[in-house]
Amino acid sequence: MSFKHKYTYEEKEKILFEYKNGIHGFRELCRIYGIAQQSLKDWIRLYETFGMVGLKTGSTASHYPKEVKEAAVQDYLTHSYTVKEILKKYQIRSATGT
Repeated sequence: MSFKHKYTYEEKEKILFEYKNGIHGFRELCRIYGIAQQSLKDWIRLYETFGMVGLKTGSTASHYPKEVKEAAVQDYLTHSYTVKEILKKYQIRSATGT
């Protein structure tokens, strides 16, 4: 079984700084730091939606009002937005709980 590295807030901040400032490209960062591409994509989405605070992990589950959930599901069912766009639009942390 392979080891799954948990990145600290500071590590994520440094990696996103390097990405945003063009120090390294997306794939290069994944290779250098051993990050799965999907993980870096998620960090970028969280940063774009919530700012740097979105990179902090918490032990409490997020709760969303019924209206937000219904609107997000409606957008999904009508194919009005991609899943990524829906998560950003309604400021939902993740579709998978990560």
